[in-house]
Amino acid sequence: MQFGVHLPQIGVAWPGAEIARFARAVEEMGFDAVWASDHIVFPLNVRSRYPYAESGDFPLSPAAPWLEAVTTLAFVAGATSRVLLGTTVLVLPYRPPVLNAKMLGTLQVLSGGRLVLGVGAGWMAEEAMALDMPWDDRGRRTDEHIQVLRVLWGQEDPRFEGRYYRVAGVRCEPRPSVMPPIWVGGHGMASLRRAARLGDGWHAVGLPPDELAESWRRVQDMARECGRDPAALVLSVRCLLRFRDKPRPDDRPLAGTPEQIVRWLEEYRRIGVGHVLLEPPLRPGPEVALSVLERFAREVRGRLA
Repeated sequence: MQFGVHLPQIGVAWPGAEIARFARAVEEMGFDAVWASDHIVFPLNVRSRYPYAESGDFPLSPAAPWLEAVTTLAFVAGATSRVLLGTTVLVLPYRPPVLNAKMLGTLQVLSGGRLVLGVGAGWMAEEAMALDMPWDDRGRRTDEHIQVLRVLWGQEDPRFEGRYYRVAGVRCEPRPSVMPPIWVGGHGMASLRRAARLGDGWHAVGLPPDELAESWRRVQDMARECGRDPAALVLSVRCLLRFRDKPRPDDRPLAGTPEQIVRWLEEYRRIGVGHVLLEPPLRPGPEVALSVLERFAREVRGRLA
């Protein structure tokens, strides 16, 4: 099981030097990846329902700082040498697919093949409107978007003819020698189907082991129906990391005592989770976040059989 760490690029305003120091420290502690989330602007009035909170409310205000994901990963790539560089997740309809192919392909080439591309169709219609990007049929657009990326990265004479996107008579060089794996995010049935049909993996957010296992079985079943090998897909999950001195009735992965966290991770591994993305507390500052990660490495990771 691999462990990644979310970068301090959302909800906090750390200087670039501190972000680079944080990424290097994460790499030196032996973590496997660093991750960045994707939003571009925050509308002042949002009616769209946030799908990863029971209330439906997004946890940050429009005034919260949020560094652009791909730019941040490019910056961090230059400060590190080993860790994977992941998006959790890049909202594909927010950008044209050919532009994404160029930016992400460049990052893959310059980083030496370290990109993991988590993708999604998005949930905030108001943000798409502010970007003047189409929102209708965003699921089908996302499906085509994934195919365009692979065509531009994988073919010398790339050609794609879809309902929304067309590619012919162009090249997007240099193409990465290793194509970035694409992990599809989202918990809805359409997202699970997309992961099964087009993804190299499924990237979940905050689901406890029992709920994760049920949805993962669906992804695997649908992959078989599509003639794909379910064993070739990666299962990843993104979780808050908070240490408690005592258990609480409302504890959810991974907020609890070290013993609880170890048990949750053991359950995740039995389900088939290959990568866990940890979100340490970032608002208190670098030293607190790094101390929590050091504690995880010392009291949790070392106890996993």
